Amino acid sequence: MVSRTSSAELDFASLSEATYRLADQATPLGCKVAAALGVIEEAVERYGAEHVALSFNGGKDCTALMHLVRAALHRHETRHGIASRPLVSLYVLYKRSFYEIDEFVKQSVRRYRLDLVEKSGPMKSGLESFKADHSQIKAIFVGTRKDDPYSSQLSSFSPTDSDWPQFMRVNPVLDWTFEDIWRYIHEDGVPYCCLYDQGYTSLGAVDTTTKNPALLKDGKYQPAWSLAEGCLERSGRSSTSSSSPASGLPVPAKEPGLERE
Repeated sequence: MVSRTSSAELDFASLSEATYRLADQATPLGCKVAAALGVIEEAVERYGAEHVALSFNGGKDCTALMHLVRAALHRHETRHGIASRPLVSLYVLYKRSFYEIDEFVKQSVRRYRLDLVEKSGPMKSGLESFKADHSQIKAIFVGTRKDDPYSSQLSSFSPTDSDWPQFMRVNPVLDWTFEDIWRYIHEDGVPYCCLYDQGYTSLGAVDTTTKNPALLKDGKYQPAWSLAEGCLERSGRSSTSSSSPASGLPVPAKEPGLERE
């Protein structure tokens, strides 16, 4: 079990072994983990480990994805005799964020050996700056799910629109649900932001995010994974909050914002 209080670098060998062991289980979750790992492995083989990056902003979906990516990269590096390298990770931020999210991102940099690249928004200019500084990156792993706004038509490999900086968006958890994310986080012992313990189910800017009213029981907010209906995941987000995807990367024909889920 991974400690949520320690920010020391994780043992990637043990992390990878546990994740692939879960993928070998003949369970609904095991099948989804196996499929996600398959997409990650395909991306690494197609583009090369040095040409992929992670879109990470501290939300639960990209946190689960970060764990999966590290598991797959460790197996790839071990099989090919490649030294482990920092994982380039893009964090575009232009809205006032929670202190707890910022601290969790810092902890994740140490735990997962991230080469975190912070860019100012809006998203398009952030991506343009990232591409200028990291021209070697061809594909970005994104924690988008099909039940996110505007994401139902995406596939595992979806290029950015022609008028955006050109990257291949790789979506390994596209077919996962809210419940799948939390089941995986608990099964694989993935560290996550403490705000999810306090009744938040979808995280955006401080000014547009509140605890989910569906989790209020007897005057106390239950943790995020207690939500009985995944369709209520964004009930804690105000009407002024952007309905852009949690991925932090644009979906076709939509103006994105940086939102966490």
